[in-house]
Amino acid sequence: MVRLTRCFSRRRWNVVLLLALSAILILRLLHQRSEKRLLKSQGLKGPDFPDQNNTSWAERKIDSFKTIMSAFQDDQSSEEEDDILETTPPSNETNEEEEESDFFGDEWMGMLDNVLVGGRWAPDAKAGGSSEKIAIVVPYRSRRDHLKMFLFYMHPFLQRQGRHYGIYVVGQRGVEHRFCKGILYNMGFISVLKDDSYDCIIFHDVDLIPEDYRNEYTCGDTPRHLSVAVDTFNYTLPHEKIFGGVVAMTPAQYRLLNGYSNRFCGWGGEDDDMYNRLVKHKLQVSRPEKDVGRYTMFEHRGTPENKNRFSLLETSDLRANKDGLNSVGKTRAKITSMSRQPLFTHIVVSVAKQRRWKH
Repeated sequence: MVRLTRCFSRRRWNVVLLLALSAILILRLLHQRSEKRLLKSQGLKGPDFPDQNNTSWAERKIDSFKTIMSAFQDDQSSEEEDDILETTPPSNETNEEEEESDFFGDEWMGMLDNVLVGGRWAPDAKAGGSSEKIAIVVPYRSRRDHLKMFLFYMHPFLQRQGRHYGIYVVGQRGVEHRFCKGILYNMGFISVLKDDSYDCIIFHDVDLIPEDYRNEYTCGDTPRHLSVAVDTFNYTLPHEKIFGGVVAMTPAQYRLLNGYSNRFCGWGGEDDDMYNRLVKHKLQVSRPEKDVGRYTMFEHRGTPENKNRFSLLETSDLRANKDGLNSVGKTRAKITSMSRQPLFTHIVVSVAKQRRWKH
C-alpha cells in the first residue's frame, strides 16, 4: 500500500511539472505570435527569428528542461511498462493507433496547434524560410519522458529556424532485447522516403537537444556532424572520429555509404562503423563551431553494451558494401505499422532475435 501511494505521488508531481512546462511553452508561443503581429501592423518585414547573437531563448529552455528532467530520473527505472512502445510485440498490432492516442493526453494537444498531424510543419511561403524538406529520424525504445521533452523542444526550435520538416519516431519491438540502432535507421530511411520526398535526413538521438538555435538543421555537400559539444563531455569533442548523436546526410550520401551496419545491437560501435564508411568513400565531415554545436544530454540508465563492437570495427571496410541499407531486408526485421500521431509519425519495427556477430 505504501509503495502504491508513493507511485501515485510521483505521478502527481510529474503531471504538475509537465503542466508547468506546458505553460512556459504556451506563453513563449503567444509571445512569438504577438511579435509577428506587431511587426505586421507596423508594416515591417522582420525576420522569423531573433538576432543571431541572442541565444537567451535556447538558454532559458535548456535550464527549464534540466530542472524538469531531473524530477524524472527516479521514475525511469520502474515505469517502463507505461511506455508507448513495449519491448515485446502487442497481441494485436492493428490497435497501434488507438493504443497511442493518449500518449500526451488532452492537456498537451493545444500547445503546438500549428504542427500538422504526423509531426509536420512548413514555413509560410511569404515569410521566407528554407525550401529544403527535412526528415528528423529518431530511433526509440523505452524513453517515454525523453520523447515528450524532445518533441516539445524540437518543434519550436525547428520552426524558429524556418525549417520545412517532419519528425519520425522509429520504435523497436520484437523478441530482440538489445537495441539495434543501425537496423532502425535503415528501416526508418526506407520508410521516410516512401512517405515523402525529403532532401535531407537528420538522424537524431532522443536524449540530445541543441542549446543554440544557430546550429542549423540542414544538409550540406558533405555529411554533417551537428552534436560536436555535449554537456556530458564538458562541451568538447572527444576525438575527430566521432560521428554520432546528431548527424545530417542527404539521401544520396546515405545510399553511397550503404547506410548503417545492421550488425551492431547493444550500445556502441555503429557510429564508429559509419565514420569508417565515410573514410572509405573519402567523404569529409563538416561540423559547426563548438560554441554553436552545443547539446544537452538527458540522463538515462545505461544500455547493455555490444561486447563484440571492437572486433566488428576491424572488418568495417570488408563489410561496408554488403552490410547495411542493401541487406536490412535479410535481418528478419519488418515494419509492422506506421501511424500519424499529433506531434510525430510513428514507425514500428519488429526485430527478430539477431545473430551475435563477431566480425
